[in-house]
Amino acid sequence: MSRRELVAASLLLACAPRSGHPVRPAAWEATPGDWLEQWLAAFNDERASAYPDFVKAYIPALIPYLDDDLGLREATGGFTLLRHEQAAPGQLTAWLRDRNWERFSKAVLSIGDGRIDDLSFLGAPPPGGFAIQRLSEHGAVTQLHQKLEEEVAASRFSGAVLVAKEETVLFRAAYGSQGAGEGLAVTPATRFCIGSMGKMFTAVAILQLVQDGRLRLTGTVASLLPAYPDTALARQVTVQHLLTHTGGTGDFFGAVYDAHAAELQTLAGFIRLFGAREAAFSPGSRWGYSNFGFILLGAIIEQVSGLSWEAYLERHVFRPAGMPATSPAASAGNTASPCTGAARTGLRPLPFYAGLPAGGGYSTIDDLHRFGMALRETRLLDARHLGLLTAASVQAGNSQWSLGLRVSVRNGEAYYGHGGSAPGVNADFAIYPHAGYTVIVLANRGHPHAANVADFVGARLPRAKG
Repeated sequence: MSRRELVAASLLLACAPRSGHPVRPAAWEATPGDWLEQWLAAFNDERASAYPDFVKAYIPALIPYLDDDLGLREATGGFTLLRHEQAAPGQLTAWLRDRNWERFSKAVLSIGDGRIDDLSFLGAPPPGGFAIQRLSEHGAVTQLHQKLEEEVAASRFSGAVLVAKEETVLFRAAYGSQGAGEGLAVTPATRFCIGSMGKMFTAVAILQLVQDGRLRLTGTVASLLPAYPDTALARQVTVQHLLTHTGGTGDFFGAVYDAHAAELQTLAGFIRLFGAREAAFSPGSRWGYSNFGFILLGAIIEQVSGLSWEAYLERHVFRPAGMPATSPAASAGNTASPCTGAARTGLRPLPFYAGLPAGGGYSTIDDLHRFGMALRETRLLDARHLGLLTAASVQAGNSQWSLGLRVSVRNGEAYYGHGGSAPGVNADFAIYPHAGYTVIVLANRGHPHAANVADFVGARLPRAKG
């Protein structure tokens, strides 16, 4: 998960009047409902300048993220307000739906001093009575093809998509450009940054070491990483806490990371910079997504195996699964570069991301399909440890979390997998274990470009029989 995901609430949203001119909050006694109307009007405004003008005038901290916000507006088509309620003074909750897709969201606005102080933006389940009809395999992939053709014609999607029933590929296609301009076309073999999806590989590596008896899920950070600072966190947080994001280990993105990013060349460097922190909450008390926790898992892989985490993944995950195009680093050639912004206002290329145990590596739809098959055929983990990887164990918002993966439901059908997101990057990997389907979507545009596609086809494929 990127910093862009962690602060999505403040990055995505702002408000402006229907006229497109910035409101002067001090001169306007606005209710929370007024601010909701103003924000929605700004976000939905077709004019390219309405939202940026307001941000530049009144929320300058959001200026670095304007390109991401405009890309989100383009992908969603704007929002339709379904309902709203005021739960407390100065706080309003709104339920929204994408105009272009079937995605639902919940926005919580906090109002103070005549402006929006904060806005949390979360996924939300469909409202009662909303239903998507399940189709045949042919019907589902036909509708997927038609929808993608519409999105590509409107310059709203660039990426690669694969749908398979076990080893049989039902749909495999690529769209758009590898860069921000009219350059090389994306192909099914194009490598994409997969963001936090790379955490899947780290989790498999850890469970392999557990399976081999070289590591215990109850082992603590202190017992496994002798160089880690002597803190209560190190003495209390276990491998299982790290895999399930319940250790309170927090993130590393922020001002401290920005100031020292050039120095962070090793996992030991991350630990030196961030290891002295106390836990954000009592380990095991709740779920809280943690990029730093997976940095620690990468360091544990190195300590226990005697290999760098990159070498371990190559030798014990990528090679056995038959994934020649997957690696932590970008490579010259057929690799899509991250792009941010909106097509109609001009996409902007971003640098390639460096891979870490917390994500940021590169792969293809074919390699990820092979990874899924290697899991299902127990070639990477035996049945018991595959169960630990894929069975829900903790509640995580609207979904659940296993020892490394998200476990959730699309239109009544259970799946496990992982997503990935960063500026100019969005990816989604889902295995439906009962129905036998795998859906993989990679995009070189930001969230929710890939997630929308994965939701669309996942909701239409046939459900498991019986």
